[in-house]
Amino acid sequence: MHEEDLYHICDPKLFNISDFDILLNEILNQSRNILNAEAGSIYMNEGDFLSFNIFQNDSISYENVYRQFHALKDLKLPLAEQEKYLAVKSFVSRKVITIDDIYESEEYNFLGAKEFDKNFNYRTKSIITAPIIHPFEQNAIGVIQLLNKSVNGNLVKFTSKDQEILTMVCSFIGLTITKAQNDIEKLKKLNLELEKSNEELKEKVCEEVKISQKKSSIIYHQSKLVSMGEMIGNIAHQWRQPLSAISTIASGLNFNIEIGNYNKEETITSLNRIVNTTQHLSQTIDDFRNFYKADKEKCNFAFSKSIESSLGIIQASLSDSFINIICDLDESIHIYAYENELKQSILNILHNARDAIEENSIEEDCRVIFVELKKEENVAVLKIKDNAGGIDKSIVSKIFDQNFTTKEDKGGTGIGLYMTKQIIEEHLKGLIEVNNENIMYKNKYYKCSVFTIRILCNQAK
Repeated sequence: MHEEDLYHICDPKLFNISDFDILLNEILNQSRNILNAEAGSIYMNEGDFLSFNIFQNDSISYENVYRQFHALKDLKLPLAEQEKYLAVKSFVSRKVITIDDIYESEEYNFLGAKEFDKNFNYRTKSIITAPIIHPFEQNAIGVIQLLNKSVNGNLVKFTSKDQEILTMVCSFIGLTITKAQNDIEKLKKLNLELEKSNEELKEKVCEEVKISQKKSSIIYHQSKLVSMGEMIGNIAHQWRQPLSAISTIASGLNFNIEIGNYNKEETITSLNRIVNTTQHLSQTIDDFRNFYKADKEKCNFAFSKSIESSLGIIQASLSDSFINIICDLDESIHIYAYENELKQSILNILHNARDAIEENSIEEDCRVIFVELKKEENVAVLKIKDNAGGIDKSIVSKIFDQNFTTKEDKGGTGIGLYMTKQIIEEHLKGLIEVNNENIMYKNKYYKCSVFTIRILCNQAK
């Protein structure tokens, strides 16, 4: 067994598999590779039963594997019959159990395995069975069963070290499966909310069509699609680093165990970091969902907090593009408005600034966006500047026009800045304008585009 074999159980691809059965197949395959097992299966807990989920066997044809899986796909092992089934016994007792030779076992008759051997001209010999238990919540999730350890073409017994390794592997499996199950539930809930939001949006669009032009409803719908696409892209950027951290921590744990450098306290600390990181991933979903909720009522809020929230959504994307953010925010400024609509407007401008910097090939160590919030008399003034070279004078007057875009070859629609102007001026009763100015950054002059938003402070209903 090699270090790279142990690494595979923590392969970050496990966290990206969307189909739960595919995830279980990958987990079983990697677990078999670690212990050099020819075959194996996974049973998942369903109340009073263990249900058969996955079966693999490298020594028989794919057709026969499918036939066996199809024959067992509805199999359920009652938890009340632990003396009859090895998998149930392991699950209920929470112990790793090994059988050196099923044909010499007196405790279990293994009628199913023997029938399988007869039907497919196979020889099942040794078995190791372990419960899949979440290392912190301590709830049993299921059972993994591996068959016939093979070393240099010879079948050998599973050892006590195999038991220790499989116990640790099952802890990671428990974390992975629990996270997948939790994410599935969250996605189901999110889908239901999205379906509900879509239904509400349809009704709203229908009402708007009655009192406005059909063209306006189309623009609004396109804007939502663009926002959804940007949201998905931002989630991907936000998740990449935490997933990499989980993989690195888990790989280190496996390597230390393999070389005998096991330290209980350090292991617990590392596992806690994994759990905390997975909780951060779950929180990210909630943050994005809340960010894109439609405002129903105005509220009084700190302008700087809305700016920071918008920056938080796009921060990972900006970091990937090597763009620095320099903020100068007056935290005392409060306004009365639709907060999420303001956040979306700020995010649209930030996206536009990021794209402009990338398109103009600004040096990576000189890329910057300045965000400044000041108060002028009773007006909050937000300025967002990027050093992408400014906006050509011939198009400055068209920048907020409907369907105007300089990125047609890249799928640009011109909706973002148009909707931003509509939100700022129609919904928030403010003003937005754009102009160019020169700034110095890192001892070099740059031509910048400057988007300026003005909104009254402490607006009341």
